[in-house]
Amino acid sequence: MIEILNNELESKIFEVFESNNAIMLATTGTDYSPWILGAYYVSDGLDIYMLIEKGGKSFANISANKNVAYSISQNDATKDFIQGKAVVKILAAEDEQKVRDMLLEKMPWYQTFVPMVPVKIESSKVFVTSLQNGWFPAKVLKT
Repeated sequence: MIEILNNELESKIFEVFESNNAIMLATTGTDYSPWILGAYYVSDGLDIYMLIEKGGKSFANISANKNVAYSISQNDATKDFIQGKAVVKILAAEDEQKVRDMLLEKMPWYQTFVPMVPVKIESSKVFVTSLQNGWFPAKVLKT
């Protein structure tokens, strides 16, 4: 039964990933704590990839504290949304083009104007809320 529920939760997570482009990422760690970043993302399985501003508050925070929380929604509680507890991994500079290409494949209009750093968000828990499925409070996928 748990495996069936996990498959159902993963399917709903992938659906939310595909139907949204923006993520809200909450960080802490420096004088800019707490801080919330709104940014574009792309997913690969349950992992989330994004580019963040090299000189920005979020990068300063994750350089000091890799633990983050995030939300992906349409800002409408009647529509399915996810929230997650995760760790951010700062990727090597040479991974920037790979992440940028992934973002461009999903959003051909995507562009940046300042130096960026590629990151990967690895979730330890994903909270899936779906009023349509009766998942309130949220169902939890532990990864």
